[in-house]
Amino acid sequence: MGYYEMLYILSASVSDEEIEEMIDKINKFIQSKDGRVVDEKRWGKRNLAYPIAKNDTGYYVLSHVEIPTAAVSDIKHLVKINENLFRVMIVKKERPVVKESSTEKEAEKENGGSE
Repeated sequence: MGYYEMLYILSASVSDEEIEEMIDKINKFIQSKDGRVVDEKRWGKRNLAYPIAKNDTGYYVLSHVEIPTAAVSDIKHLVKINENLFRVMIVKKERPVVKESSTEKEAEKENGGSE
């Protein structure tokens, strides 16, 4: 299972409900491939660097996902067959290191744990 950063651009010319449906569809597709969405940030509507399919704006979504490496090409294929998904960029990343908070360390000390 790989950890990836995925930035995709949806058509901003569709309704907000359709954007929500498309994001949900992508997330369910990832889950169907035994993956999971770790984090998702919706950047919203922004200007494109250049027109795509005669559109000057797009709806940007940045997701961090855990998916099998073989599923990356399936996601790229999903973009090709959906006319409202303009682009996707998927980059393999290192898993972020989760630091233990000071309250967790104190609780561990109280329970007899050692550092």
